[in-house]
Amino acid sequence: MYPLDRGLWGPTVRISHLRDELARLVDLDLIAGYRGDRRLALTRYAFGGRLRGLDGIYVESSTFLPAELDIAFLGLARALGTPVLTYIRDAYQLFNEYYEVNSARRWLGVRAFLPAIRALQAVSSALAFPSAGLARAVVGTEDGAILIPPGSRSPVDVRRESDARRLLFVGNGRLEAQGARRLITAVGLARAQGSPAELTIVSRPGEEPEPPHPDWLRVVHAEGSQIEALLPEVLATVIPRPRGAYNDLAVPVKLYDYLAYGRPLLVTDCFEQASVVREADVGIVTADEAPAIADGIRQLTSAGAASIDRWSDHARAAAAARSWRSRAEQVVDTLGQLR
Repeated sequence: MYPLDRGLWGPTVRISHLRDELARLVDLDLIAGYRGDRRLALTRYAFGGRLRGLDGIYVESSTFLPAELDIAFLGLARALGTPVLTYIRDAYQLFNEYYEVNSARRWLGVRAFLPAIRALQAVSSALAFPSAGLARAVVGTEDGAILIPPGSRSPVDVRRESDARRLLFVGNGRLEAQGARRLITAVGLARAQGSPAELTIVSRPGEEPEPPHPDWLRVVHAEGSQIEALLPEVLATVIPRPRGAYNDLAVPVKLYDYLAYGRPLLVTDCFEQASVVREADVGIVTADEAPAIADGIRQLTSAGAASIDRWSDHARAAAAARSWRSRAEQVVDTLGQLR
């Protein structure tokens, strides 16, 4: 339910990687785009008789509500005996910290969200979620939900400079729920306490942190290989999200991208992301307040090369074990079981 021809951003990172891996496993037909483009493509696909040749349909939902033709198309597919696995990627509408109701359209989106999910559930063989917590928030239970966390790309091998001291944050630099503001504050505190840490924030245009910017903060627009070009100066990657109802159950896609970068991770103790970091031993988990993050930054910048190398090696190993290929195989296997 997103266009895939406008670069990698947010949700398109996940589905672009899944698309590529699914195409290596099966004969894949792809329908993608916002509502208007989807309506036309779904209509052509259905009237072209191609639904009868399908062994399964995997749906990657969007933050926006599904269109009526999405529901009709999937209902027709189910009527023809085709299994449908629908992935619910988020539920921002249920959480005020991510979805401010500041317009009539947003008010309607909040009220229509759960009925829209129930409609998707009715025309799906099963629903999939990135975490058990999100399943409970959306449908009230994790029973019967398929858990498909984000995957990781193949680990990249980019040498770290011996004097690397930059932290890397990729995401919305203005949204409070992403934590960039408190990260900037934390780096300032750590530097005042003697840490040499500097910070690079990679954001989409319009999502940069508000100025003024200290001289140790670099703000860039980059994606894919452009981010890899920044890695020689990067000591560690950071996810400074404040704890909250949604952040505790969310599984950030960028967490898995960070693993592939082969750098230690510094994350706040939001439940799902902290569990991954602790289980894989890939870095440091801190409380979500700026002073605690600053302590974690000082711990990172004072760690010896052996500790940094250990965390880096573990990050690459964790990325390899959580590949997009394995997620695609799970999708195919699940659809086979639903037939």
